[in-house]
Amino acid sequence: MSLRGFLRHLLVIIILIFNFYSPLFADESAYSSNDTLALSKFLKKGKLLFLHYCAHCHGNKGGGDGFNAEFLDKDPAELSSQKFQEKRSNEKIFRVINEGGAKVKKSHLMPSFGSTLSEEEIWSLVAFVRYLGGWKLEVNVPKNLSIKRPNNSAISKSDRDTFSKLFSAEGIKSNLIKAGESLVMNKKSCLGCHQLNNEGGRVGPNLNLSGFNYPPDWIYTWILNPQFFRPNTKMPHLELTPKEARAITSFLISFQPDNEEEGSELSDSAELNKYLAIKGDSKRGEDLFKDPEGIANCAKCHVVRMDGGTVGPVLSFVGTSRTREFLLESIIDPSRVITSGFNTIMILTKKRKFITGIKINEDETGLYVVDKNGKELHVPLDIIKKSKVQKISTMPGNFKDLLSTQDIADILAYLKTLTFSQITPSVN
Repeated sequence: MSLRGFLRHLLVIIILIFNFYSPLFADESAYSSNDTLALSKFLKKGKLLFLHYCAHCHGNKGGGDGFNAEFLDKDPAELSSQKFQEKRSNEKIFRVINEGGAKVKKSHLMPSFGSTLSEEEIWSLVAFVRYLGGWKLEVNVPKNLSIKRPNNSAISKSDRDTFSKLFSAEGIKSNLIKAGESLVMNKKSCLGCHQLNNEGGRVGPNLNLSGFNYPPDWIYTWILNPQFFRPNTKMPHLELTPKEARAITSFLISFQPDNEEEGSELSDSAELNKYLAIKGDSKRGEDLFKDPEGIANCAKCHVVRMDGGTVGPVLSFVGTSRTREFLLESIIDPSRVITSGFNTIMILTKKRKFITGIKINEDETGLYVVDKNGKELHVPLDIIKKSKVQKISTMPGNFKDLLSTQDIADILAYLKTLTFSQITPSVN
């Protein structure tokens, strides 16, 4: 072979090597194919984050067809489409995730995650979005990215006390309600996940009876910093000022069961008052809650302080987050106050077998449910004849027949002792 021929072959080899190993990430080995990219740390992290925070609207594969999309007044972006991929730079995708839709003149329903996720996590999402589009463009991730999430410290006791004093002194003023309504309905991303007045998504709790369900100080504290209480909650940090949080609280508290239609969803008030009038023994209530051989045996399904089952909602700070009335309603008539995400799904298989439980996820292979014993089941799509979400709680509905009035009052007293101040003793 001549020298010229050898050099030509060498040049071809160099070009092939360069194309195969062109850098995709600043601190990662280079990859070239989608199969190889799937091994990337960034891509793996991005996929997990996407499924947790984004897929309910954008769909598992980025087609804009998540289960929540049908409830929104604006269609989520089809992230996998070539049109979307070609018109947006990596930096622009980063910006809309970081700052939210409103800041880039898009829908306010797209929340900002800049105060929720780390820089590395947001760039991981950018990487996964590119992957959904076929990965035709490189993602050159900046160097020295922060891997630490924003500091989501607790709301101080003095701040909570200030709120309580202002709320007690001012009550629910019309100007505050109006300001809160504007924030919830038009400026913040609340309706992307929450239903209110027949508008909004179905990811988070229905807010139509928020004044009945939640105490004012809990709403205020939660919306200022949800990540403090639940680091991996789907709800993003809203970047609210105390004044904005107070306005939203006033607006949400105004939603009370004050008409016949709303009141019909609640148990008879006289029945509620029968239990509320009794002084409960919190220590005895704790024993009833935790007794594995007892009639109540609440710990079989509910977690408190890392102990208990996973079938029902976590109750570690339910004394702060829920009113006495709501907790009582949940005990004596659980199917009327089902916490979002805990509806029962009934599956009929092609062999006419019924499977009942709480739906926790789904993918292209089937449904994932947790049965009444806390066992996770995977039900393949090819064996399912039909499935239906039922407005029935997995929690037994006959406790008021099985337990005495005093028993229920005692359990209620115990639940009200479960406050976030007990699990955050360092908060000043």
